[in-house]
Order: sequence, then structure tokens, then C-alpha cells
Amino acid sequence: MQSPYKNYIKQEVEGATKGKLVLLLYDGAIKFMRIAVKAIDDKNIQDSHNNIMKAQNIIYELMSTLNMDAGDISKNLLRLYDFMVWQLIEANREKSKDKVESVIKLMSNLREAWREVVQKEEGTAAKQEPQEAEVRSINFAG
Repeated sequence: MQSPYKNYIKQEVEGATKGKLVLLLYDGAIKFMRIAVKAIDDKNIQDSHNNIMKAQNIIYELMSTLNMDAGDISKNLLRLYDFMVWQLIEANREKSKDKVESVIKLMSNLREAWREVVQKEEGTAAKQEPQEAEVRSINFAG
């Protein structure tokens, strides 16, 4: 039997719009990076490594979903995601809490900007006919 929390998450993902899925990806990456920071503090090398890798995998997923035909914003996001991955690789190698925290800050800023976009879209979408949301599977585990 599935726990109520897992059932809630499953329902949230399956019913999410594309914009909300991106928010869920940002939330997952931030969560794993915070766990990694705590693991670094606790000198738990394996947990820090595993959670940094999970965050990297989410960033790779975000990179793969960019529409590169959309112009400069996609190119700039790709560069930013690439920088984040590089910082996480270095953080994992050095066990640098500061580098992970710098990526958390960048990701949190992006998440906030994306949340505003989603809210604006939902405001516009509420005035239009509801459309069926596209569902994609998300692997947070990596």
C-alpha cells in the first residue's frame, strides 16, 4: 500500500502542467542539494555524493527539456544549468558546502522567477478553456 505522501506526490506530478513540472524539478534539486549540505556538515561522504548526483540528474533533465528554438533565454538557461552542473561536480570532488550553497541560491532564484511565470499562465489559462495536461515521467532518484 502506498503512503499518503507518495500518493499525494504521484497525483501532483500526474496532474501537473509543464510549468508546474519544472517547479517540481527545481524543488527536487534544491531538496537534494540541502540534504547534501547537511551530509557534508556531518562528514557523510556517501550521502553527500548521492544527493549531489541526484541534483545533477535533475539539472540534466531540465537541460534536456529546453526548447533551443525559443531563442536567447533557452541558450542562457543552458549555460546557467551547465555552470550549476560544473559547480556541483567541483563541490562533490572537494566536498565544498559553499559551492553547493551557491547552486542552491541560483536554483532558488530561477525557481522564484519560474513560479511567477506559472502563476501568470494559470491566471490566463483560468480565463480560457481548460486543456488536458501533458504527463511525463520524472525520475528524481537518478
